[in-house]
Amino acid sequence: MKPLFSLITCSLNTEKYIRRCIISVKAQKYHNYEHILIDGESTDDTLKIIKDFKRKRKTKIRVYSIPAKGISNAFNYGIERARGKYLYFLNSDDSLYDEKVLTDAATFLGKNQEIDWIYGKIRVVEDNLNILGTFPDWKVFQKKNNNLLKYVNYIPHQAAFVQRKVFNKFGKFDESLKVNMDVEFWLRIFRKTEYKFFDRIIADYTIRSDSATSSKEKRLRNIKYLELVQKRYLGNTEMILARVVNRFVDRINKTYR
Repeated sequence: MKPLFSLITCSLNTEKYIRRCIISVKAQKYHNYEHILIDGESTDDTLKIIKDFKRKRKTKIRVYSIPAKGISNAFNYGIERARGKYLYFLNSDDSLYDEKVLTDAATFLGKNQEIDWIYGKIRVVEDNLNILGTFPDWKVFQKKNNNLLKYVNYIPHQAAFVQRKVFNKFGKFDESLKVNMDVEFWLRIFRKTEYKFFDRIIADYTIRSDSATSSKEKRLRNIKYLELVQKRYLGNTEMILARVVNRFVDRINKTYR
């Protein structure tokens, strides 16, 4: 029987976090899932830890080791090998919020079978597990709002379950993008699919001191990539507003870094 969920995790030198990620999946009360781990030939103990879980413990892990070619490439590699109806992307330094995440997601999806994808909330934590808050918390981000989504990415991919058929129809992640590949995917599909907010915390999202958004230089680079993505889908007038919003959001996000 094919699993309902395919959980896809990409790793590269995340030995500090990968155990917590795998254990959070293994602890799930709902068992109709597979956990696909794609490691980018880590030089630390990440791959050893993954293989140890697969060999010594009862897990639903399928592990692949491939040359590191970016997150989009690794995600797409997982998509091509996934067997589940719904695909979910859990970073190796993140973890599922509690043991009933998949149980509650399966129940919600069973009641909304006409929906192509759903998104919930993440809890934002620091390396030391200090809790910073949840996202999205504002009610305006918890409704289907096609106009707002053009300017603010309020859909964390760590909280989204997407039917496989969406990727089959609209394509996988853009491998030319080093960041904001999830934003590009949402903008590509949001007007052509049915989606719904699921009022539940799905995962703990870890803010790392060495993350891709930690320094000013990297933040400015990420804004540049974001605006390149937005130009594909927004008109000239809309881009004026988008640039203002992007810098405003960046100032707010500094409190999480």
